[in-house]
Amino acid sequence: MSQEFRATVIAHAKVAVDRAGRASTEAATQQYLVLPFIQVLGYDALDPDEVVPEAHASFSDKFKNRVDYAIYQGGAPVIAIECKKVGALSEANRGELKGYFNAVATVKLGILTDGLVFQLFTDTGLENMMDDEPFAVINLAEVAEERLGGTELDALLRIRKGVFNPADVGSDARRKIYLGAYIEILDRALAEPDERFVRTLLDMANMEGRRTTRMIEEHTPIIRDAAQTLLDRKILARVGFAERTDLVRVPEGAVADTPAVAAVAPEPAAGGGVVTTQTELRVLDYVRTRLPFLIAGDEELFTRLKNVTSVDHKTVFCVYYKQERKGRLFNFWEGRSPTQYRFEFPMTEGPVYVDTDNLGDIDAHLTAIYRKRVEEMG
Repeated sequence: MSQEFRATVIAHAKVAVDRAGRASTEAATQQYLVLPFIQVLGYDALDPDEVVPEAHASFSDKFKNRVDYAIYQGGAPVIAIECKKVGALSEANRGELKGYFNAVATVKLGILTDGLVFQLFTDTGLENMMDDEPFAVINLAEVAEERLGGTELDALLRIRKGVFNPADVGSDARRKIYLGAYIEILDRALAEPDERFVRTLLDMANMEGRRTTRMIEEHTPIIRDAAQTLLDRKILARVGFAERTDLVRVPEGAVADTPAVAAVAPEPAAGGGVVTTQTELRVLDYVRTRLPFLIAGDEELFTRLKNVTSVDHKTVFCVYYKQERKGRLFNFWEGRSPTQYRFEFPMTEGPVYVDTDNLGDIDAHLTAIYRKRVEEMG
């Protein structure tokens, strides 16, 4: 279901980006971009009991609070949407949304948008007081390029009609905020361990010796390497390579050849007489060990890696997803050019050929075609 919804959001994003140049007013932005997005979330923009335009809430006759749209659930507004013209979004625009959000106790989600960027707000600090900062931001310009992260997709999944629960949105947002903060701290600490972090690990590991400057300096790079090794092992374990101690995460631009050992031997083509070479095995092994790192963080893509396999024909070595023809990722030939490797990727705009001596040169095409196949075939 999430893959189907992801495809729907991406399709909408591509249309929205195309229309954005013609949405020259706030009204046009609402008509061409915002209302279609509301419909993507499953709400009926033509139902006056579900989507109410120009929704009002007032503390008094003098101070009126309104938003461009309010989405109702059970007869009460639960989502408030404030719209601005494409490209005119700024922090100064949050006032009207915040005024309505704070005035209506049933509203638990505020959305500020210019039709392309959607900022999602809730009340993680004080109840019924909208936060100053969004807990999620969806940029349709990025989504149109099929860059829809797991966090953003999860946020959209949770605000769809039939799924959105006003009582849970605050706790979900708090969890995302805390999670993001901890990830940022851990990423920084593990990439460049500071003295405090190193001292903590030395104590937790019961390392003997006085915590001198020399000891701290000695252990800092070791801790950094340990963190990288741990991350590599966890990623590899999820795709069936837990016992492969020879595999390491390869820095971008410095890809090394992996040993010519495949987790599962390629299927021979019908008719026999086909011998899979060490180079072909190396290519398959590279795909199976490199893809987990290229898609790290995308749970949907992770769970489908088991469907990547290969078949060896007399004239070509094919790596595919689920089905050889429909799900082809690439064709590979050995010794067909001055370089060691020759690949053909069946991209939408036509076949893309890569001739190289460095397997790392296929990373971008490999990631793109794998994402495309999962989106097409589930």
